[in-house]
Amino acid sequence: MTVFADSFFMKQLLLMGSATTKGTGSPGGALDKTVVYEVYCSRWLVLSVCCFLALSNAMQWISFSSLPDEVQMYYRGTPANGSIDVALITNQIFQFVAFLTGFGGMYITDNMGIKIAGLLGTTLNFVGATLRMIASVPNIESHLTREILLHTGSFIAASAQAFFLVLPSKIAECWFPAEQRAIANVLSFIANPAGVALGTIVPSILFKEYTNLHSRHWIFFFFTLGMECLALLPFILALFVRSKLPPTPASASSAAHHNDIGFIKSILQCVLNVQFFIQMTLFAFAFSLLWSLMIFLDGPLKDQGYDLAGYPTAVCAIIGTLTSLLAGHIADKTRKFKEIIRVCTVGFSLSMISLRFFLNYANDSKLHPVVIYILCGCLGAFSIPQFPIGVELGVETTFPVLEATSSGILVIFGSLFMFIIPFVQTYADSLRLFYTKSWKFAIDVTCFFSVISVILSLFFLRPRYRRLELENATSPVPEEQEPMKRDKSSDIEMH
Repeated sequence: MTVFADSFFMKQLLLMGSATTKGTGSPGGALDKTVVYEVYCSRWLVLSVCCFLALSNAMQWISFSSLPDEVQMYYRGTPANGSIDVALITNQIFQFVAFLTGFGGMYITDNMGIKIAGLLGTTLNFVGATLRMIASVPNIESHLTREILLHTGSFIAASAQAFFLVLPSKIAECWFPAEQRAIANVLSFIANPAGVALGTIVPSILFKEYTNLHSRHWIFFFFTLGMECLALLPFILALFVRSKLPPTPASASSAAHHNDIGFIKSILQCVLNVQFFIQMTLFAFAFSLLWSLMIFLDGPLKDQGYDLAGYPTAVCAIIGTLTSLLAGHIADKTRKFKEIIRVCTVGFSLSMISLRFFLNYANDSKLHPVVIYILCGCLGAFSIPQFPIGVELGVETTFPVLEATSSGILVIFGSLFMFIIPFVQTYADSLRLFYTKSWKFAIDVTCFFSVISVILSLFFLRPRYRRLELENATSPVPEEQEPMKRDKSSDIEMH
């Protein structure tokens, strides 16, 4: 498989030579003119569709996590009493469905184009939000009907992940120049933590005055109505995207990006690539350890006397959003993808271990909540940048495999871990080993996984930047040259 990948890569290098030149031939057969690549303002509209879709969907995913008791009583009518509560089921639906539908999203995005994928993703997100809103209408007296409608809407909305989670790298490759690809990826991916921040801050404020909700109260309806209105925005924006690709390629790799090996072989080429498999594991740990911990952390904080609602998660998401912008800028300027990943894994692990030790102390000082916020901010600062930078690194490692395929595999693997890790934490909590407070062992397990990610990144992450090698092999482009138009031979035309 490695020999095959290298030979295919060399084929792309030869294609690049012909795809990036234009003009009359010289006596020696060489071309004397170099093409110019072009970007369009409409790329920001395409990117906005993906960003608002990710923000809206993330808010729907996390919105009930800080209200487990209220959600339980409103939609089921009885306390959990040891059973899996409604809020956890809603959260886990998103992880399970992302894994279930991910391959379909990869195939559609790479073969039918960005426009179709955007329309499908925004439609599913809006329909799901609408059903969730209907489920919260107080006039529905049957709690069973409410819960069924809620989970059905969550399932449909979760299906949108199959598209927006693989779109960032595709949009960055097709619409953005090489020096803006990382920041385009970052802007798409930070919309997700921005949605998480909204999904934790808004309910914490909105439900603060409602301690005893009854099944006929309208507050849940207004809350879900707001999320439906937010889901409507990317759906409307998607209707204004007129073309699946820009008329002129934005970069050399976009112009000559051929992939003739097929969808299944592309997947095999990715998963059998040792370096990409390491990146899959790092991405999965970064994605799952952070958000599963934020969901799990509410119990230990309350046990130690902290009443912080969903604010630690919001702080984590906001700080992570800011550091992702910084990481994207650094990656665009330096191309030091693996170095950024290494710094992030070490920083996340140190923050995780520090939080674990600090939680040994009860909340008996005004400074203690401040320290919790700082440590949660550090967790977000070092974890969230790994999402966009990891996807960009995955595209580099597996090039010329199409972007939605490589990034889709990363996301699917991350969603699988995100589905499993909460159960691992719950099981570790139930074992009651070593400590009088069993949650300590559960967080110890999370720290152990973070240390594994450090070992993998420092000693085993040695990727090859195939796409950059291809682009660096091309000649500089004079500004006065005529832009190159796409031809039918480019598989960027979606076959």
